[in-house]
Amino acid sequence: MKTISKIFIAISFGAAISLSSCKKDEVEDPIVPTQPIAQTGMFKLELEHTFNNASFNLNTPYTNMAGEEVTFTKLNYYVSNVKLIKSDGSEWAEPESYHLVKFEEAITTLISISNVPAATYTGISFMIGVDSTRNVSGAQSGALDAANGMFWSWNNGYIFVKAEGTSPASSNGNFSYHLGGFRESNSSNAIQNLSFNFGSSSMDIQPNAAPQIHMQVAVDALFGDSSGQLSVASSNMVHMPGMMAKTIASRFANGIEFDHIHN
Repeated sequence: MKTISKIFIAISFGAAISLSSCKKDEVEDPIVPTQPIAQTGMFKLELEHTFNNASFNLNTPYTNMAGEEVTFTKLNYYVSNVKLIKSDGSEWAEPESYHLVKFEEAITTLISISNVPAATYTGISFMIGVDSTRNVSGAQSGALDAANGMFWSWNNGYIFVKAEGTSPASSNGNFSYHLGGFRESNSSNAIQNLSFNFGSSSMDIQPNAAPQIHMQVAVDALFGDSSGQLSVASSNMVHMPGMMAKTIASRFANGIEFDHIHN
């Protein structure tokens, strides 16, 4: 019996040593700190169109700077490469930032932009037109789909601004301005880069909020500004890149102004 007891004690002692050894050999998993989830939100870019400081509408007669009656039947243009600017000068750029404004489709004049990092922003910049890289990238989709009627198949490039309508001052009763071109070497780069500071205002991007940047678009600027004017009687059609297209596109862009922010 004593022998059996000694054997049992020896076995128990050996098992205890084995268990203790196993416990020492075990390596506990390191504690990985939880990374905070980046907060994002969205905002809307509202484009309010006017003509001579009055509300702009299609199929409505207006008087341009040259004193001619003009009635728009179409107004399309690209807003692209949208960036938000912080007070320290750093920027957030919207990925795949191409938006086609078709005035006849009211929903396109209120551009929604999502997945914006939560922060306070003091300015915005964007382009009227399509950057040179995408101009030469072949068939594309979405806002850049050629089916939108804003692509010159013969010229392998996008129309940045398309304005069409009627006018009794025109020799054929119509006007048609298709403005584009991105090659600086021949002075026909119609791309317009715009930047606006919010002044004393700022825009706060937070989850579950939708602030709105309100912009004014003076469509009458197409027909002139302090630098000169465009007469339908003398030029009722521009359908290719060149200095005329660049000048009209520049005037149109100069008619776009920051108005206020709804936070």
